[in-house]
Amino acid sequence: MKSWTAWEFPPFVTGGLGMACYGLVKALLKSEVEVLLVLPKELGCSYQEFDERFIVFGAGNWKTVLEKEAREFHTKQKKEAEIYQSRLIRINSRLRPYLSTRESNHFDLKKLSEEAISSVLKEQKRLSKRSFLELSQEDIIRSPNLHKGEKTELYGENLIADVYEYAQIAASIADSLDFDLIHCHDWMTFQAGILAKKVSGKPLLCQVHATEFDRCPEKGNEEVHRLESLGCHEADKVIAVSNFTKKTLVEKYLVPAEKISVVHNGIEVSQKTFEQEEEQKTKERNRRPKVLFLGRVTYQKGPNYFLEAAHKVIKVYPEVEFIIAGSGDMLDYVRARVHELEISDNFRFTGMISTQNVNQVYKEADCFVMSSVSEPFGLTALEAIANQTPVILSRQSGVSEVLRHVLRYDFWDVDKLSSLILSVLTYEPLAEELKTHAEEELRPISWDSSADKVGCLYRELIYRS
Repeated sequence: MKSWTAWEFPPFVTGGLGMACYGLVKALLKSEVEVLLVLPKELGCSYQEFDERFIVFGAGNWKTVLEKEAREFHTKQKKEAEIYQSRLIRINSRLRPYLSTRESNHFDLKKLSEEAISSVLKEQKRLSKRSFLELSQEDIIRSPNLHKGEKTELYGENLIADVYEYAQIAASIADSLDFDLIHCHDWMTFQAGILAKKVSGKPLLCQVHATEFDRCPEKGNEEVHRLESLGCHEADKVIAVSNFTKKTLVEKYLVPAEKISVVHNGIEVSQKTFEQEEEQKTKERNRRPKVLFLGRVTYQKGPNYFLEAAHKVIKVYPEVEFIIAGSGDMLDYVRARVHELEISDNFRFTGMISTQNVNQVYKEADCFVMSSVSEPFGLTALEAIANQTPVILSRQSGVSEVLRHVLRYDFWDVDKLSSLILSVLTYEPLAEELKTHAEEELRPISWDSSADKVGCLYRELIYRS
């Protein structure tokens, strides 16, 4: 059995990470791989599309089992303090509302190696001498996938604390179940993978979908950097979603290049996607042309450059409507800048788009722009192409490594971007050329292809261990 740890999975996702895990899981199951998915909490939904080879554990639910075992264990002991020092790791869970913060929450990790216990306790002491729940404001960071003040069911107020707690619970799960290897996705689960490797002796595969250098304009969060680096160096093998990301890992994190395998993301496209009715293929006459930005409205995605290019387009082609679908910490800035430039009539802000409605948004658009400053991959470009929407993307993106029938530019070059947008909107042969090659473009970029490469890495690690 192959054991996975992941921080998000549909139907609850905040970005491309969850959708990438979903696509890869479906493809791996088709290749007879068994997947045990450990998430921070139980999602409360069934996955009828999967068979019995797909098992989901919520760390929050597992916590109740650990608490029960711990209570039974405590009844046999006279001095709880001495037990804690020798056999227990203290945690205070905020991944689910089982116990109040005033209650003492313990779980038994008596089988955990002394080295693993020492590592975790040292890390806790380094972060804070107090409970994770009592960390100061300076210790707190929010998820890089969420804008300021936003909360979801998957992310608590203190993401770093949740990550360490999740890691400890995942280690107990790894100590209790049988599996062949550990596959972790991004920094939120790397610590869990490291501990799981220590208690189980199984090989560790860490997959990097994005780094802190991609998410932040400056140095970013030091703790996230540390966890990313630690995960890559402790792993037996590292997967990067693009050569763009591999270069970052080699140059910024000093990970040996030979340790990293590049496995591009894929996309699942049914033939029905391309068998659209004629009325869907032909855009309505006499309607406003539309240009789409879809994604998190954050520095990494370059919404400010998209906005400035839009302003230049509107001066030449005032009928164009620009759609910004998504939310993020730069949304207020973008709204204010649109008002300042007096182009509010040309902009529509939709907020987050559900997975059920996202294809319709792509179909509505005459052009999709991915203006990312630093994009490890960029699944949205594949989604747009699958909906036969012409794509313009920055060269600073991993997806550009696998696409041919797209237009490229450097993220900072707003003059070039505005020119490309105008070309797609006003020169119909160009737009049709980009659309008609969609099916051909996506055929080799599948999750099945990605799963084949990942499966080879699985076998290599298992046979080597």
